[in-house]
Amino acid sequence: MLSPVIAIILVILSTTVLVLRHKRLRTLPPGPPGWPIIGNLFDIHQESPWIAYSNWSKTYGDIVLLRVLGTPMLIVSSADIALELMDKRSVIYSSRPTFIMDEMTGWGFNLALIPYGQRWRNLRRKVHEHFHQIVTSRYRNKQTKHVHAFLCQCLNSPERQFNYKLVHQLLATTIMDIVYGIEIKDMDDDYIKNVVESLEVFGEIKQPGKYWVNYMPFLRYIPQWVPGNTSAKYAAHSRPVVEEMVNRPFNAVQDGEQTSNDCVAVSMLAKIELQPDIEKRKEEETYAKHATGILYAETTFSLLQAFFCGMAMSPDIQQRAQQELESVVGPERLPTYDDQDRLPYVQAIFMECLRWMTTAPLGGSHSVTQDDYYNGYFIPSGTIIIPNAWHMLHNPEEYPEPDKFNPDRFIKDGMINPAIRDPTTIAFGFGRRICPGRHFAKDTAFLVIASILHTFDVKPSIDENGHELDPTPQLRGSAVSFPSPLNYRLISRSEAAEKLVRATEL
Repeated sequence: MLSPVIAIILVILSTTVLVLRHKRLRTLPPGPPGWPIIGNLFDIHQESPWIAYSNWSKTYGDIVLLRVLGTPMLIVSSADIALELMDKRSVIYSSRPTFIMDEMTGWGFNLALIPYGQRWRNLRRKVHEHFHQIVTSRYRNKQTKHVHAFLCQCLNSPERQFNYKLVHQLLATTIMDIVYGIEIKDMDDDYIKNVVESLEVFGEIKQPGKYWVNYMPFLRYIPQWVPGNTSAKYAAHSRPVVEEMVNRPFNAVQDGEQTSNDCVAVSMLAKIELQPDIEKRKEEETYAKHATGILYAETTFSLLQAFFCGMAMSPDIQQRAQQELESVVGPERLPTYDDQDRLPYVQAIFMECLRWMTTAPLGGSHSVTQDDYYNGYFIPSGTIIIPNAWHMLHNPEEYPEPDKFNPDRFIKDGMINPAIRDPTTIAFGFGRRICPGRHFAKDTAFLVIASILHTFDVKPSIDENGHELDPTPQLRGSAVSFPSPLNYRLISRSEAAEKLVRATEL
């Protein structure tokens, strides 16, 4: 029999081991110290937050934990860790955090913002059905038509000074045609004005830390007239705008007001009409309306802005791509989708644009649905996971001189180098929440890039004295970023190139 002293010692040792083991298992990731109650609320930057998070990674490591009003937020700055958590462990890392401002402003319908569950699966299925990799080839004739119209508009622009609104118009008219069969003439169209205003709402509510109601949901019940209640006032103004963006074009298709029956919405409605159950039909109509509505919120605009800036800064890169186009396409026609595999350098330019000026620098936030551990650190259920895609795509170990625009980093022996991480594996999201419209976006961007390079030289803008302006951009924004300033112009490469463009007007 053990003596009382030995028994007490064993109990103390066992308790110590259990306490230390429990403490070790519950070790949280490192991060900047916060204040009582509010935590790191005032550490979150509303403008270019990815820069601050990137700097923290140099101090605390590739995973950094913040707390905002009691909500844990994990900043992930490593592509490998992001893939481990959000791809390999997607069963528990595929949800989205619920932000009250999404619902208050009407953006809660968006597939990208919906928590993981049956509603998300139903909506994702609708989008995937019409935009997976094989199906998107059906839209290439319409995409080509709108890209050619874009070339004509660039050719006819006063003094060939590039107007960024033309890119907005290209993307808006393409989406409206393919999704709703509605023909848009210019950016003054009411549909487009509504879309632009709705996307401005989205950018506003996605500024990190700006609206406290996202972290303290009870604030939504405070009356709008209470002084300082900016979230309720902004939502009251914005919600009708967003709802009109979702409802108006879809209702026009239902009422037969669209100009073409060859569109996604008509296809969806045709299947819904076969549903005999009235309640089920109404539910399917709602899913169809939301599935078509989210296609406005694409980010190809930012990618194309990066392309024009990169070309204006790099005439040698531009010339090399034009030589490849001359060799493959020749002087007597415009590029087509069939040329894509034979244009590796043009593909490399697309990849570098996606990497260099990251469209969604903080990716899409995920939410972990149960307690987890990574590398000895405890990640509690409900933690918001924020992948710092900008930091991943500017990692000098994978992309040397990351701030330099250099498509050659992706080329080896005249082909795409598979040893270099493809930016699309990061820029379009992770795991089950990867962007379902990525194939459509890539198709549009490729044809614009190839067509512009084949017919125009992109040059810096000039001032009133004829001196070239500095085209070097700065990335700005929060949820979605874009380069600024827009100091570049387009010069047709030759009379033959102009003829090719003008022939598309016939």
